[in-house]
Amino acid sequence: MALAMLRRTLARCLNDRQKRALKSKINEGRQRFARAFLSYDATQLKAKLREMGIASTDALLVHSNFEPDSGFKGTPQDLVNALAEVVDEGNLLMVSIPFRGTAYDYLAQNKIFNVKKTLSMMGLVTELFRRRDGTLRSLHPTHPVLALGKDAAWLVAGHETCRFPCGPGSPFEKFSTLKGKILFFDVGIEAITFFHYVEHLLQDQLPFPVYDERLFSVTAVDASGQNHTVQMQAYNKAVPRRADKLGTEMSRQGKIRRGTIGNSRLLLVTAEDVIACQSDMVKAGNYPYDL
Repeated sequence: MALAMLRRTLARCLNDRQKRALKSKINEGRQRFARAFLSYDATQLKAKLREMGIASTDALLVHSNFEPDSGFKGTPQDLVNALAEVVDEGNLLMVSIPFRGTAYDYLAQNKIFNVKKTLSMMGLVTELFRRRDGTLRSLHPTHPVLALGKDAAWLVAGHETCRFPCGPGSPFEKFSTLKGKILFFDVGIEAITFFHYVEHLLQDQLPFPVYDERLFSVTAVDASGQNHTVQMQAYNKAVPRRADKLGTEMSRQGKIRRGTIGNSRLLLVTAEDVIACQSDMVKAGNYPYDL
């Protein structure tokens, strides 16, 4: 309570420039503290991920947030390399969504998607992974998946033919057949894109349409410069997804492996457990949505 009072007092007494300067000093202090007492390197991170149950042959889908005060001794590219090395006999995947907001609003802008040039808007780690030698990207305007590893070509193939972004034939379905695992690095489970694959499976049991009725036709440019017309439907934006509710239920069932290293928080779930838990919630009428 005393800290909250101090914050309110400072908010009243300081002008905007002073607030920015104070925030900068606080952030610098956090980073110095992390470097001094909570630092870890790529080797320690890989050991921690092994300890949590990630095998070299796994298909690992990563959601990440690279924080300056995480304690990681390296660049975002070093983090990408470490993650790739953890599953060096399997597959590393990330999602490289090219927009913020809703897919419907993005598609309504009628932008051309270029698999080689369109940036990922899901954080610096995903963008650096996109640019990494050997990484492949699926040709899909709203939910392109990045893949590196022995099954990468198969994982990303044919995404441009999928009417439903995370549905049948998509990299998400293929990831599921590989019994993949999902790692959350300094982000919460609400970042989970695999949620959309499961809601597609459960759409007949939901009290609202998962997709908007409009069929979009989008131009997508592949790696060789050839144009493709991708026909797809966007998710129904009228019903907010609440993956945090899914996380609460998975935690209650003991289906989330948690770990910390340095100042970083790690969460690990399996695709199979996500499907089972989300299915149970819907069956019980405990919908992971704001209805």
